[in-house]
Amino acid sequence: MFKRIVIAALALVGAMPLLAADMANGQLINKSCALCHGIHGQGASGKLSPRIAGLPREYIIKAMKDYVDGTRVYPLMVRTSQIDKFTEKDFTDVAAYLSALDLSSDERFNIKSTFGDPDEGKSIYRSDCRNCHARDAYGKPSKEAPPLAGQHPEYLFTTMRGFKEGHRIHANDREDDSFVDYGDEDFMNLAAYLATKDDRKIVAGYEFNPPIFRTNLALRDRDNLSDSIQITDITQTVVRMAVDAGITTAQAEKAMIAKAKEIGLKKVAQQKVSQFLSKQGVEMPHLSIFQFCNPLDARLMVMADPVFSSYMPCRISMVEDADGKLWLMMLNLDMLINSKLLPTEVVETAVRVNQQMLDVMNAGSAGKP
Repeated sequence: MFKRIVIAALALVGAMPLLAADMANGQLINKSCALCHGIHGQGASGKLSPRIAGLPREYIIKAMKDYVDGTRVYPLMVRTSQIDKFTEKDFTDVAAYLSALDLSSDERFNIKSTFGDPDEGKSIYRSDCRNCHARDAYGKPSKEAPPLAGQHPEYLFTTMRGFKEGHRIHANDREDDSFVDYGDEDFMNLAAYLATKDDRKIVAGYEFNPPIFRTNLALRDRDNLSDSIQITDITQTVVRMAVDAGITTAQAEKAMIAKAKEIGLKKVAQQKVSQFLSKQGVEMPHLSIFQFCNPLDARLMVMADPVFSSYMPCRISMVEDADGKLWLMMLNLDMLINSKLLPTEVVETAVRVNQQMLDVMNAGSAGKP
């Protein structure tokens, strides 16, 4: 009896920080994270969208702050998620929400690798990784070692290369040389082995359903931010990004078109709505609409689900509000709005296209590609 009481007390102590967090606020903030990481934090195959669901709360907080202070560099992520404007409470709330999302039992979220030799990777893991990341590869919070099981192999491969090349800091130690003696083949094998480690948690027939946290604060003050990106809570999410002060419509337009060309998106149309109406004697604030497309991407997405045709070609509008402030706006393009699970290649394409459009918007808002 005493042992059960002690265990229950320890469990309660461990849960107290989570209970103290405002999970509704965390769920709301996650809408910005979902643009790249998925509404459930599930991530996608590839190096840019790791799985963040189920990561330890403190690890998520540290990662976000590393991006803010420049320890880790990805300017588009900072601007898109607005983490540089977070309060301490925001960091805590969204990290608590994401850490509570457990996708490991749902076979639809099972991680698989298309490269590497798991048996070779197993040998490397047992030799050099197990002490910190645990035998089951689900990490050791006491060592600030995150789980590796359940993470996308491509992201793990890229991360390990980053550790070796010095772009990333391993174990908070700039002098750490754990990866110096390993090459790309070793990293591929290790990532392939780690992709097998979440298999044992799968429960046949289980489907993950995210918790719903409600608040009377609705969008709170987050929708009144004067700059950067905003997520509008309508049926099909709208992403809007403020154009920096001093940037003209011509500068924003030139920068967007240059960035689109640089990343392989073709400008297929442009509608200068306010300019057209002005010639008819009708005055209105600035409104222009830009349409971009990669035909092969459009084909793949529409064949997977015809609903994507409503987004093709991808559109960005430049609009002036009643106060004379310029905004760039687009529909959230990927599959993450309705949480529908699609084939891997479609998910990868949707996430990539979404990030390309954010790149274009970011260039326009800054007035330079």
